[in-house]
Amino acid sequence: MKNRNKETHITPSIINSMLTSGNNVSIGDDFVVSRQRNLDNVSIFSHPFRVNCYMAVFCSSGSISCMLNMNEYTLSKGMLMVITPGNIVRITSPDWEQALSKASFTFVAVSVDYISNSGLDYNSLFSEAMVLLQNPCIKITDSELRLLSDYIDLVFKITNSTAKYVRESVSAIMSSVFYQFASYFDDYLRDEHTKILAPPDNSRHRRMFTAFIKLVKDNHNSERMVGFYADKLCVTPKYLSKVVREVSGRSAPEWIDGFVIMSAKSMLRFSDMTIKEISIELNFPNQSFFSKFFKSQTGLTPNEYRAK
Repeated sequence: MKNRNKETHITPSIINSMLTSGNNVSIGDDFVVSRQRNLDNVSIFSHPFRVNCYMAVFCSSGSISCMLNMNEYTLSKGMLMVITPGNIVRITSPDWEQALSKASFTFVAVSVDYISNSGLDYNSLFSEAMVLLQNPCIKITDSELRLLSDYIDLVFKITNSTAKYVRESVSAIMSSVFYQFASYFDDYLRDEHTKILAPPDNSRHRRMFTAFIKLVKDNHNSERMVGFYADKLCVTPKYLSKVVREVSGRSAPEWIDGFVIMSAKSMLRFSDMTIKEISIELNFPNQSFFSKFFKSQTGLTPNEYRAK
């Protein structure tokens, strides 16, 4: 039987306390940078975990498969994955303990408050390509990997020093690291021609789309009408729908429904909540309505999906 309490909520300090086999540097719950080789303490990965911070993972050797928001990815040598707050991760490799014991990863986890106070506009950096929604895992070059490694070396040196402004210095480096991440994702998507649709040359539209996605991410469990989000953004539903379609190539209802289905799948797969409880949690009028919605989106009933 699945246990709804099995899901672990990940913050920088939790990562620091659970990943003890490698080299870690951290400042409270602001951030942790952890270099892990041949992981021998893997209890953190035995169940799905929800990331309550900004987290980047890049792989130096080995390979591990994981599910991020119900999509499957393989993180192998030279791969970089960036995960935003609220996302759910589950390791899916059949022999995941052995795979982790043979792999090397670097984890960079930064709290939402720390990012906000650093002055880094994280969401805007990635909004043009929507990378964190569509392409959270990419291949980076050897030179890019070396540059990231140099940044991490510098973080270790400063954190372990007796300098007066350690927190402020590391904050500036972290900002640089995430700007590098944004550059890598943008270059990768351009080279691979994987952008859904090139955003129009209209920064106001891009900002509105980014604000819309954040609102949907925070409110989709209770609000599924475009009008709610349009009101929050002080525009008409018709105008919001036009902007969302122009920027992303998808309609506003498609984005809302996508987030709802993502939450529903997670609860069906990783909790012991009944279908009725899930329908209530997602603010559907009744279980029947939720089941019809779920089947229209996935081709399966909630019970059929849970039994897969």
